[in-house]
Amino acid sequence: MPRKTNFTANGNDYYRVTKTIGKNADGSPIRKQFYGSSKKEAEQKRDEYMAGIKQGLAVDYDKATFAAAFEHWLKHVHRPSIKLSSYNQYESLHRMHIANSGLAGMRLADITAANVQGVYNSLSETVTPSTVNKTHKLLRVFFTYCLKADIILRDPLLAVKLPKLPPQSEKNTALSDVDLAKLVQAAKDDIKHFPFVFAAFTGLRSGELLALTFRDLDFHTGMINVSKSVNYVHVDGNYMYVVEDVKTTAGLRRVPILDEIRPLLENHIALTRQSQKVVGIDGNFLLFPASTGAHRNQRYFINLYKRLCAQLGINKGCTIHSLRHTFCTILARQGVSLLEASRLMGHANINVTAKIYSHVSDEEKKNAVQKLSAYFN
Repeated sequence: MPRKTNFTANGNDYYRVTKTIGKNADGSPIRKQFYGSSKKEAEQKRDEYMAGIKQGLAVDYDKATFAAAFEHWLKHVHRPSIKLSSYNQYESLHRMHIANSGLAGMRLADITAANVQGVYNSLSETVTPSTVNKTHKLLRVFFTYCLKADIILRDPLLAVKLPKLPPQSEKNTALSDVDLAKLVQAAKDDIKHFPFVFAAFTGLRSGELLALTFRDLDFHTGMINVSKSVNYVHVDGNYMYVVEDVKTTAGLRRVPILDEIRPLLENHIALTRQSQKVVGIDGNFLLFPASTGAHRNQRYFINLYKRLCAQLGINKGCTIHSLRHTFCTILARQGVSLLEASRLMGHANINVTAKIYSHVSDEEKKNAVQKLSAYFN
């Protein structure tokens, strides 16, 4: 039996139904046409559309494309509510993996789990599972917003499957006692290496370290006030240094200054004042500035540490994060409680600290078990 149609366009036959969906400002009716390969399909599209209108969607919600809606949301809705450093990461994910994906030209109302799954499968051929998962997290925030704002009726992410993340390495990257002693001696020999010693004995993140000013040091109480972080980010086509508050309330903390490194710290401050021509007490001067007095470039700072490791023959722990790991490992060896260590590290999740605490050497494990021998004496 031939299909019943009532409309022809570009040589193709369709069934068309018309529905009044509202009124203009002058009171005239707003009419919308729905097309299908059959009367049933056209009426189903009409009924789904009207159900959306009844749930509060705008009369033109079905015209919104993913590309336009996502970019508008990212720049004008999400950006004002997050840090610039976070926006920089999201903007990069959008530019590299979302903007030109298969979803771009689709209407939001038409996107299904199969469409998103196709994008993820395609991404998995060229990027790591971690990148796919990060992309998914960003899309999840977007589609959750669309649901709450009544822009879509269903979440297309509910049925998608993500690539399995590889297990995180349990390798201990903390410096050994011998290598840490080499690092300390290097700072004693040349104070320019002191920032790395400071990092190893405070556990600060590189962004926190490079954002410190003299005002953040409380020599009276022997404490460091950690409240901000600096990042070199790409914003609106330009790269710039952005100083922001630490990400979490856990990151807002006070960390003691070890008495043994205070002479090195004071020496470093004196030379920094001299090189920056700082006169008197200026609480705003950076503790670890570049030669220009501005914030140091984190990548250059990390490369300096790698070169120092090569010079000293340190083969393990040649990242700034390893110095942070070193600090936490020292705390574990000294019997500092897991909770207190988590506070000093600024970890929002104590399980992160617990994982580092489990990174004790085989020799320490043997010594711990050897204590059980007391039961046989």
